[in-house]
Amino acid sequence: MSWETAIVDGLIDAEIDFVTQLPDGAMGAVLTGLEEADVDTLRVEREESAIAAASGAWVTGDRAAVICQSSGLANAINALGSLSVPARLPFVALVTRRGGLGEFNIAQVPTGYNLPAMMDDMGVRQTVVSEAGSLRKTVRMATDTAFSTRTPYIVFLDATVTGYGQEAQ
Repeated sequence: MSWETAIVDGLIDAEIDFVTQLPDGAMGAVLTGLEEADVDTLRVEREESAIAAASGAWVTGDRAAVICQSSGLANAINALGSLSVPARLPFVALVTRRGGLGEFNIAQVPTGYNLPAMMDDMGVRQTVVSEAGSLRKTVRMATDTAFSTRTPYIVFLDATVTGYGQEAQ
């Protein structure tokens, strides 16, 4: 099973109704798989909008996921810290991690490398996945945790899972 299929299956297992996302080349097959599975998706132009839409989905009775890359999640820190966390609006986020092992773009390093620690500082629970073997289960468990605790939960996907450099394109 590919890592992309594992994510789609994990989200379906977790009964995710709605996925917000900023288009990310590495996650293209995931988005296609979700659309083929008739999961409602919303493409946004800013990650803050993805956080807001996912948070709002909970209010309307849906379970949502956010898909973006780590630099985009850094753009959305205020939405997390001033909306989702204090209002206890859960969602799971699947975030391709940039700035770490194998990174080729220096602009991705400052926040990408440090984002897990930044999430810890904000009280946002997260895990880093560096091997695809248990990805389906991890996605399901992260989603269950988000909705049972009514808090956002971030799953960072290392380049060892998604590929790096030109492999991920």
